Amino acid sequence: MRKGYLLFHGGDAFTPKNKQADHDWLKLMRRGETKPRLVVLPAAAMNQPHKIAQDVSGYYGNIGTFAEYTLITDPQAANSEPETLMLDKVDAIVLTDGSPIDLVERLRGTRAEAALRRALDRKAAVLGAGASATALGAVYWFANEWEHGLGLAPHLAVLPHHNLLRMRLAPDRLLAGLPDGVTLMGVDQDTILVWMPDDSYRVLGEGLVTVYRGPEDLIEYAPGRTFRLEDAPPA
Repeated sequence: MRKGYLLFHGGDAFTPKNKQADHDWLKLMRRGETKPRLVVLPAAAMNQPHKIAQDVSGYYGNIGTFAEYTLITDPQAANSEPETLMLDKVDAIVLTDGSPIDLVERLRGTRAEAALRRALDRKAAVLGAGASATALGAVYWFANEWEHGLGLAPHLAVLPHHNLLRMRLAPDRLLAGLPDGVTLMGVDQDTILVWMPDDSYRVLGEGLVTVYRGPEDLIEYAPGRTFRLEDAPPA
């Protein structure tokens, strides 16, 4: 039975306006008075991964965690025991924004990907921000088509920055090539969708999560809401 938490951040993460949402999900990781231990993994970064990892670990260090980072930015590092060893020893793994293609190519079939999956089998959290969030699903939208993701959530396709993209991408266009059994969810910026161990979903942050049930059947969930995929539309 899955004990961990998979989190999808809709973009513009690691800023002051996200602190409350980050505090909220980090509470799930606390064990008594001990601060959660967190590692930042910049595998999706296209430029300056070292600086990005430092900045993001600094952000989390300032909001009550023991934060560090590991520079996994290519398949060789993702298969390196020294670089991946810490992934099994932390309470949370944070994947930064960047390129979903790079993330998938760098992590697929590696020790690092296996560690992400093990994190979901224990009481740990994996958070993907922006491009990393979309790459964690079964498929991700890129260059007007669906590409295969890492599949940590094999039943989901996640569209970050949804508040910006929903006016550009028609629902019927998105749903046309979606694999059977996969549900599309749009996550607004400054918003976190949490897949809980009991298979419910919780919305944190400032924006909406939109569930696509059909081209003309979109259901929006506001911050603070908890729902299941089989739920009826909220009143």
